[in-house]
Amino acid sequence: MKRRFIIASSCAALLSGCTSAPVHNWRIVALPGPIRHGSGIRVGVRSIGLPSPLNQTGVPKPGGLYAANTFPNDLWAGPLASMLQTTMVENLAQRLPADTILADGGAIGASPDQIVEIQIFSFAPDASGTVKLAAQFGTRPTGKQDWNLSNFTASAAGGQTADTITAAMSQLWSQAANHLATMLA
Repeated sequence: MKRRFIIASSCAALLSGCTSAPVHNWRIVALPGPIRHGSGIRVGVRSIGLPSPLNQTGVPKPGGLYAANTFPNDLWAGPLASMLQTTMVENLAQRLPADTILADGGAIGASPDQIVEIQIFSFAPDASGTVKLAAQFGTRPTGKQDWNLSNFTASAAGGQTADTITAAMSQLWSQAANHLATMLA
């Protein structure tokens, strides 16, 4: 009996030293940009298109050309496409204060006058930690196929940590909002 107690106590002591690393949740945030006033229209920002390697739960980690790695305990606070859509709505609302900016498929179902669609091709750090954003933007009046299309590419120093990479991604998403606001104005 005494021997079982010693073994159980030893195992408990060993396991008590084992703790898992804390999980951190990250988000892309809206950043201020130049105001373009707008023209009093309703703009609907549709869901953001993401390639499968970006549509992961973890913050992308610097890696090689073919790597699609994420930090193990640094996770997005929600689905990345939804977070990007919400943040783009916030960014555009700040830049186009005379317009009403809505998340297409959101709680407010007002019909937009203008539709914004975004397809992201890449949005991750390379091996050096530089975050690169490559995307295609399309705007068009509701009910028409008169597309105004534009490619967007930008990069920012992101570093090697989830904190600095998320900050760089927020900065690049803000630059993308500046470009879209110009297209809409």
